Amino acid sequence: MVNVNIKYQQSIASEFIGYKDRVRLIIGDNHWDQDGIYKKQILMNYLRRVLPENVAVGTGFVKNQSNQLTDQIDIIVYKKNEPNLFSEGDLVILTPESVLGIIEVKSKITPKLLTDRRSMYGREIRSPIDKCHRNGEIIGRKDIFNGIFAYEKRMSFRGKIISKIVVDQLREKYGYINHICFDDNIFMRYLIGGNPIDRLKNDSSSYSFYDLSYQNVFQESDTTISGLAYGYFISSLLESVYKIVAPNVLNKQYFEFLYPLGNTKEAYKMTGCEIKI
Repeated sequence: MVNVNIKYQQSIASEFIGYKDRVRLIIGDNHWDQDGIYKKQILMNYLRRVLPENVAVGTGFVKNQSNQLTDQIDIIVYKKNEPNLFSEGDLVILTPESVLGIIEVKSKITPKLLTDRRSMYGREIRSPIDKCHRNGEIIGRKDIFNGIFAYEKRMSFRGKIISKIVVDQLREKYGYINHICFDDNIFMRYLIGGNPIDRLKNDSSSYSFYDLSYQNVFQESDTTISGLAYGYFISSLLESVYKIVAPNVLNKQYFEFLYPLGNTKEAYKMTGCEIKI
């Protein structure tokens, strides 16, 4: 019998994919410029339902005491009871002290889309990895959640990370960006002090990748059933938020709800994809 918490994690992916496909059926291919907007809104609305009442979700910027301003952040998770510099609807401008998490939302990830650096009209366009790292530097806190959430990937792993440029940028920009959800199957987490499996042999910090597809977790051939990567990305965000606003919530029962795989996700680590720092 499948653990009900695992079923719940799978339902998160099914819900996101269902909303995404429903909107795409209605608008067709005529409004690709709106594609990322509604996908961001789907995630924002879900987070509003599961985050505690004293935590808000918006989009906008963070400005530090040195007057450095982040790039625009797709989703900012922040404390409601902290003063902000500006708020109008979903748009906020915050100080670093109120921030609990930041997320960049992508419709699709490819090695190029994840790492492309270019200039447009004399202005530097940062890659998503660069952008998340710079935003983290300006906020100046490594205890917050800092991730990229993608609905689908056009990127092959096949037991290792095929793209050298992805590996190089993550090694170059390590420390602030700590989670990537490539689709509903593949999940990445930055682990200070190394992965629990090999920490005794090598305690270097690392980016660990996990295949949380239904086929890999349950050794089934059905490719139509959603994986657990969306759920684990959101669970990691919830854990990070509660560690700051209400650490007493993080008891054994809640951890079993957040991370329902009985043997822990480490059993599904993609060993050939480990990036040691």
